[in-house]
Amino acid sequence: MLIKIQTVHNKKLKRFLEHSVYLLIVFILVPGFVYFELCVVLPTVVETWTVPYIIHYVCAAFLLYNIVGNLICGMFTDTSIRGKILECEFKENWTMCTVCECPRPPRAWHCDTCDTCIIKRDHHCTFFACCVGYYNHRYFMFFTLYTFIAMVYAFSYNVIFLCNFTRWNHGLILAKFALPLVSFVIDFGEETLYVFLIELNFIIGAFTGALFIFHFNNILNGRITPEKKDSNKVVSYDNGTKQNIIEVFGHKWYLSWISPFINSPLPGNGVEWNVEDKHK
Repeated sequence: MLIKIQTVHNKKLKRFLEHSVYLLIVFILVPGFVYFELCVVLPTVVETWTVPYIIHYVCAAFLLYNIVGNLICGMFTDTSIRGKILECEFKENWTMCTVCECPRPPRAWHCDTCDTCIIKRDHHCTFFACCVGYYNHRYFMFFTLYTFIAMVYAFSYNVIFLCNFTRWNHGLILAKFALPLVSFVIDFGEETLYVFLIELNFIIGAFTGALFIFHFNNILNGRITPEKKDSNKVVSYDNGTKQNIIEVFGHKWYLSWISPFINSPLPGNGVEWNVEDKHK
């Protein structure tokens, strides 16, 4: 009984922390980066209110719209089996979830944090504070893609800004790069803050870029993360590159990159799959 109570408490704590991270990204991290890049960095590298300056603002607005839009859509799109009518009898490749106490379709997995089975569950995403599954996979991919593009875009100008702003100061700047958090205590100031933000810019860019490449490669091969880990699986969901892309980004995949609010219907329901048995 005590173990069960402790487990429930841990789940609630993890959900609280994930939602805290989500709110931190939406209300602090994103606005902070936008202010730093547009109000501090951009005016120092591009003359204000010129054509290039306005173009940069338009590009920044497009990236911000897609980053925040996909983040919000990803969190509030339900991709669980909750509320969906599933058949009671077992079919081929269906399994039984002992927690939900119901049959679950192929590629569905139970998430301990969400406390439900997720249709075509890829992984649990801390950024979204929920699982990435059949109906919100698209939003996760575009969120990581546009975050990566924004970080690379910003980093190219941040390097120019840092070269103009920083001083060598007997190598102190190298120490600030090596120990940015320690610098906050020893020598806090604008330079220390800017070095920290630019390092954070690089880390987020590298992380989201790696995430996008890893998951996009899975999409091209018609698989999800648990299936990549299972090298002994005998069933393949690979239906060719184009169909695999449509399975995630929908029939209007060629337009879905413009906005998270463009309706791009998926070809199936995440429950029934066309499969290829490798043993045949």
